[in-house]
Amino acid sequence: MRVLVTGATGFLGGVVARELAASGHEVWGVGRDPVRGQALQQSGVRFVPLDLRGAVFSSLIAEAHAVVHSAARSTLWGRWADFYADNVEVSAAVARACAGAGVRLVHISTPSVYNATGQTQNISESTAIGPHFDSLYAHSKYLAELEVQAAHPEATILRPRGIYGPGDTSILPRLALALRAGRLPRLDGANADGGGEVHTELTHVRNVSHAVALALARPAPGLFNITDGVTIPIWATLDRLADALSVPRPTRQANPRTLETVARVLERLYALHPRRPEPPLTASGVRLLTRGMTLDLTRARERLGYVPVVHPDQGLEEAIQAAVNV
Repeated sequence: MRVLVTGATGFLGGVVARELAASGHEVWGVGRDPVRGQALQQSGVRFVPLDLRGAVFSSLIAEAHAVVHSAARSTLWGRWADFYADNVEVSAAVARACAGAGVRLVHISTPSVYNATGQTQNISESTAIGPHFDSLYAHSKYLAELEVQAAHPEATILRPRGIYGPGDTSILPRLALALRAGRLPRLDGANADGGGEVHTELTHVRNVSHAVALALARPAPGLFNITDGVTIPIWATLDRLADALSVPRPTRQANPRTLETVARVLERLYALHPRRPEPPLTASGVRLLTRGMTLDLTRARERLGYVPVVHPDQGLEEAIQAAVNV
């Protein structure tokens, strides 16, 4: 099968492209980074340098049998116009091109769309979402889902929770940086849910790649939650990361609600700056450390045949070592 992977020079897209190529597919990887594109080609992926925003790519999609759309603006901070252009408009264009050419589509979304629903445990894909969202990113990804479903009803939409693993530049590396700088307060003693430790689910990048491969081999339209299927304690994991880094564990207690209020004030102040730099603290970032989330994987198990291939015990150890060596 000839598979076109967007965002192939990114973390998830790169792993998906390489694993699909290793399994015998002819893979074309679209991305903006020529250096990473060269590395992809050495892994058997044909690299196509392209910025999807404003690009005409329907002829490229028409040459594929399937498209994995993993390209996105994935950050907790930014301008709405950029989120809308990169996540909503590009996704809509990709979906329309796939539908017009009769090409299978696997679209990567996010369970961040659930953040403002008030639900945190065993959340299913049927959960009512909107009209309020806790970040511009979550809002744009939800609108992207609606565009994809309208243009290509047969598309598979995956919502992987907290993607991590070797090559990750977001979750563990950023936490490692905060731990090394000694600026991460401890929030587990009085978290936003009123308990102690915060339990959540994450998804190893190879588990997401496995779900993508299943969706290509066993087409199933609709929405699918994807995680490692096992809850992990956030703060015990941070202690484990601190030990691996040989730095002190976070001990300075802070009230998460107060910290979230401070973050909102910082966001308003930084938004006034002409360049809108990312503030040192965001409300979404605080919530990620203080509000756990678990997802119902029933649909993925029954319709995709999804069973995680990497367990968190193995995956986190691997990811922690990678973060230590950054």
